Parts: sequence; structure tokens; C-alpha cells
Amino acid sequence: MSDVPFQSAVEQSRALAAGEISSRELVELYLDRIAAHNPVLNAVVTLDPERARREAGEADAARAAGRDLGPLHGVPITVKDSFETAGMRTVCGRRDLKDYVPDQDAEAVRRLRSAGAVIMGKSNMPPGNQDVQADNPVFGPSSNPWDTTRTSGGSAGGGAVATAAGLTAFDFGSEIGGSTRIPSHFNGLYGHKSTWRSISLIGHVPGGPGTGRWTNPDMACGGAQVRDARDLVPILRATTGTSAYDSGFSYTLAPPRATKLADFRVAVWGEDPACPVDSDVAAAMDDAVTVLRAAGAKVTVQPASLPVDIATNHRKAFLPLLYGALSYDRTGLTPAPNAALLARLIQHPRGDAGPALLGTFQSHYRWQLAHAVRNELRQRWFEFFQDFDVVLMPVTPTAAPVHHNKLIDRFGRPFEVDGVRRPYWDQVKWNAVANVSGGPATTIPVCRSRSGLPVGVQAMGPSGGDLTTIEFAALLGREVDGFLAPPAFV
Repeated sequence: MSDVPFQSAVEQSRALAAGEISSRELVELYLDRIAAHNPVLNAVVTLDPERARREAGEADAARAAGRDLGPLHGVPITVKDSFETAGMRTVCGRRDLKDYVPDQDAEAVRRLRSAGAVIMGKSNMPPGNQDVQADNPVFGPSSNPWDTTRTSGGSAGGGAVATAAGLTAFDFGSEIGGSTRIPSHFNGLYGHKSTWRSISLIGHVPGGPGTGRWTNPDMACGGAQVRDARDLVPILRATTGTSAYDSGFSYTLAPPRATKLADFRVAVWGEDPACPVDSDVAAAMDDAVTVLRAAGAKVTVQPASLPVDIATNHRKAFLPLLYGALSYDRTGLTPAPNAALLARLIQHPRGDAGPALLGTFQSHYRWQLAHAVRNELRQRWFEFFQDFDVVLMPVTPTAAPVHHNKLIDRFGRPFEVDGVRRPYWDQVKWNAVANVSGGPATTIPVCRSRSGLPVGVQAMGPSGGDLTTIEFAALLGREVDGFLAPPAFV
């Protein structure tokens, strides 16, 4: 049984179907591991073990009765604490929601349950999804299972830790600027950002609770963090699709453009002066390119036809759109963070504080300018993907940094890239490309850093091409390190 907690969700589904293990046994196995390891990792912040046991028993009974089963039937999972879960508290890292227990599921959670998933609990995250770590004043920080002095990443950091450490089959999350991909990269997982608007975010906080639950925040997407890239396929098949009130519109996953590495046309974008990467990340990119060339893929490094550069994407499109989306939730605009923002603005007038201040209170006209840039870039990416199937990029400039223990950014939170101090929010810049384009992106764990931490890359594809980036990630992952269980938690 020692390898079962680290099996892929697809392997677990096969074992369940074959009667090699029951859903109830699988739930008990994960609950035991959560009890043993979560005190150190702080990945799972809310559990409902009795409901999980009951639902697992119902799943086993349905299987025994020969009833039609969903693609995730009996598989125990966790869900990011930003999704409303009926009867299970949804805190979103916020003090004002620490006792909030919804009476209905978020739409994506409802679909996961309909597909047969057993939701054991909720995973840790920062307040309001707004950080590149999983730390908040209600539950505290999640720690990386490869080195507990290191950050989990964020915002879906608790889910990445739980998945990597074998505390859940997978974690279902969300992102607006790399929140699934960054923690997947830091913890050695495959992480997926879905095509924009393909997964409903009704019941995601923010906007909810209240009438805000019906919003689908701009650029925000559903996603998941898994140990095997192909686990993402049944997850997407379970959750993609329009909301009931959009019944005149349909969303269909396009088939993968290729099923062998040799048939992929790969653009490699590994360098940009606005967001330099360290030698470990550069080595991971080089390793991936070497494998792709050996497999016969058509590889083009730094193609001249790239639709945008990092600086333009970030300043002219991502930041104003991001702050426009986040400005709906004003719970974070309290005296302490406001004072911190002012302090950073005084200390670094040309730093990140100015765009944050302007973006939060921007006019609709200014947002429309950014929206127009976004639409032009989406068209350019559409044209680019006529010649390429995926673009290979870094996820962040480094492997997981150490905990910085700052919930409020008073004077900046720099991190080092090969000994050079860089702004904290550089960690989202490579990810923001896919958030602006709207296309899917999948992380692939490639190798280990000089200090033994996981290092990944990401493959971005055309809108609707989720199965293309997932298939590419699965094939490349077989030829590089792929997922490895963190030794301290095996």
C-alpha cells in the first residue's frame, strides 16, 4: 500500500474499478496520512472526515450495484479553500470568513461531486487568492515538502503541498496569475491553467459570498495540481462547460494536436530582459529542449514571431486587467495594507506600488484600453499558433524561495535570482502571458535544482487547446524527471 497515496488519480480509478481497493479504504489511507503529516505541512485547513467516509461508502455501494459511474468515482480529493462547499467552511484565508459555512457548492465543486469525486477537505491559500504563497492570518503558512523552510507557492499552495506529499489524489484550484502553476513548479507537480471561461467560477471567493458568487472574475480560471499529467483529462471533462444560464453557448475540448513528441512544433521562449531566470531554471529549459530535439520535435528557440514581450504584456495588459478584476473585493483595503502600499510608493516611486494604486482605482476608460490590448494580443497568439503547437517557457525565475513570513508587503519582499535582488512580483510575469492570452498552460516537473528542489517549465497552447498542452506535458514528463515523491513523506 505504500505507493498507493502517490499513484495517479487515473491509476487509483483503475484500482477502484478492479476491486483492488475500495473508496472507503482510499479515504482512510489519506485521512491517516493527513493526520500524520499535515501538522508539519499545514496544507489541509478544513476536514470533514465523516462525510468523506459516508460518501466513499456510497460510492462503493454504487459500484457494487452496477450503477453508471462518473470519471472520478470514489476518488478522494481536496479543493482550494476559495471554492464554496456546502456544509463545509470556506474561509479563503480571510478573518471575516473564518466561520463561513456555505449552504451550496460552487459550480465546479458541484460538477466534481457529480463526476463521483469524494471531497475530503479544503486546502490552504493566501487571503483572497492575492499572494504567491499560501499563508494567511487564520491558518498560517503551508510548507514545501521538499524543504519545509521553503514556501509552498501560491495562491493554491496548500493544495500543491497536499498533492506532492501524498495527502490527496489531487487538488482542484483556481488562478488569475499563476496560482496553480507556481505551486506546482515549486512542489514538483503537473499543474494546469484551463482555457479562460471554460470552467465556471460561480461560487468562487472572491466574488462570493452573497450576490458576488455569480461573478466570473476577469482572467481567472479553474485548474488542478496532479502527479500525472493525464489525470487532468478526466478533471477537465468533469468540470468544463457553460453555466446553466449560458445554455445557448457550448465549450468543447479540442483534440490534442499531436500524440508523439516528434510531431509537436515547439516554440521556446526562455529569455526576456524584463524577467531574468536563474541558472537552475535555465538548465531545466535546456534539458527540456535537449529531450525534444532528441525525440525529433520541431524546435524553434526565441522565434521572431513571438506576439509580445514580458514588459508589454505585464504593464499594458495584465496589471490593469488584474487590478480591475481584484477591485471588486475590497476586503483587503484595510488601514495596514493601505499604509504598506503608501510606504512602498514613497520608497520606490517607480516600483509595483504605483501600478497597484492606479489599477485598483482606475477608470473604466483605462480598463477598456487594457482590454483592447488584450484582444489584440489574443489575435496575435491565435496567428502564432497556426505555426506552433505549444510555446515552452519558464514558470518562475527560481525554484521555491525560503519563507519570508510577511503577510503584508510593507517595504517590498525581494527574492534573489542568481544573487541579484529582484521584485517579488517577478514570480508571476511568465505566467501572466497565458492569463492575458486566455490560452491553457501546463507545468512539467523537469529536474532538481542545485539545492535539490523541484524545477519545472510550462507549455502554453492556443485557446481551447487544453488537451494539447496536457498531452505534451505527459509525453515530455516521461523523458525528464517528472513527478517524484518528496523523500521525507514517502
